[in-house]
Amino acid sequence: MRGEGREGGLAAAAMAALILTAPAAALASPQDVLGYGARTQAMGATGAAVAEGYEAVYGNPALLSATHERRLTVGMTSAIFDLRAEPASGGANAALGRLPYGPLRGGVIGATLPIPFGGFLKDRVTLGLGFFTPFDIVVRGRILDPERPQFLMADRVQSVAVQVGLGVDIGHGIRIGGGFAALAALSGSVLVATDASGRVGTVVENSLVASYAPVIGASYERGPWRFGATFRGELVGRFNVVITVRDLGAITVPPLNISGIAQYDPLQLALEAARTVGPFRLALGATYKRWSGYPGPNEATVRCPETDPDSGEPFSKPCDPLVPLDPGYSDTVVVRAGVEHSHALSRSVTTKLRGGAFFEPSPAPAQTGEANLFDSHRLALTLGYGLSAGPVDLDLFGQAHLLLPRSHDKVADVPASNPGAPSVETSGVIIAGGLTAGVAF
Repeated sequence: MRGEGREGGLAAAAMAALILTAPAAALASPQDVLGYGARTQAMGATGAAVAEGYEAVYGNPALLSATHERRLTVGMTSAIFDLRAEPASGGANAALGRLPYGPLRGGVIGATLPIPFGGFLKDRVTLGLGFFTPFDIVVRGRILDPERPQFLMADRVQSVAVQVGLGVDIGHGIRIGGGFAALAALSGSVLVATDASGRVGTVVENSLVASYAPVIGASYERGPWRFGATFRGELVGRFNVVITVRDLGAITVPPLNISGIAQYDPLQLALEAARTVGPFRLALGATYKRWSGYPGPNEATVRCPETDPDSGEPFSKPCDPLVPLDPGYSDTVVVRAGVEHSHALSRSVTTKLRGGAFFEPSPAPAQTGEANLFDSHRLALTLGYGLSAGPVDLDLFGQAHLLLPRSHDKVADVPASNPGAPSVETSGVIIAGGLTAGVAF
């Protein structure tokens, strides 16, 4: 009976850990994949020099200061994924084919609020808020066996995005701004122990802890041209559930860390130049992403303690835990371009046609080892339409992302049972779209 109790306690601990680490409660930024705001999403996901209104909380907080009206915007965004991993030899493999990823459907809320200062600061300071919330989940943070064929990107968009920014016009064509993106991480514990009656039980506790990354921007205007720069800090959605087993007699179990990184946005620097005056507007830019800092989704389950639990002194005993391999990601530069043409139908009604494109190289190396964490270079074509009628704005956008075909040839020592052996070719398509409606008041 006692042995059955121990097994039941350990099983309960494992089940609790799975519950805590399945869609982990964390916030992230799907705008890193799709952009943010229907207008800039239609213009090649630009924004460092052309963002307007609430979109500037992500594109460039400095440009919030160009908005002098209170405006509330609501809308929705959706995306579908057709991501494939096929045997390069053309053979059959039950683990390959179209990989199962559900669609993204979420709501967008944005707001701008000019701060009514007087004197020099009159009409110079504006606060902006931006939110994206999936309809069916808070976040999807799946940490799967690295040998299982998967695209990490598909889950990155399945999360809530929260951003706040403040822009200031300091004159002479110079604007500055700053804000933050917020992310929640999960910290939890599972205690397995024997109670006074000799039965094994579990105690599960978890809590959300906030994680933040700065967003800082600046712009300079000269004539019809504007130049913008935006810095975004590294944003990490980490979860860590520690399973501690005590008082089980001869059974000794080290603390187990069920942990990993569910969401990750690298440090970024976006530079952009744009023509912002007249009916025809153009934006060209590039975004540097420091993907070399990405540690990978998995973290060590068993770790060396910092202090000896028996003596309280710094731990000095032999310890050689299994450490996940470095994923070997590389820094990338994303190139973007966007255009917008406005046509006035009357004094109060204006239509806008938009288009753009961007190319994002993959930071991930070819999967030549046992891991099958796939990624590909991505070419996106974007388009959109806008209608302004007095205080009301309506914006629509569509995007088609082509994941360029890529071959992954396994090295000779990878076992034949690996789903990606001996070679696999990946490709895919992402179709995204949405609309927003805003009103000034």
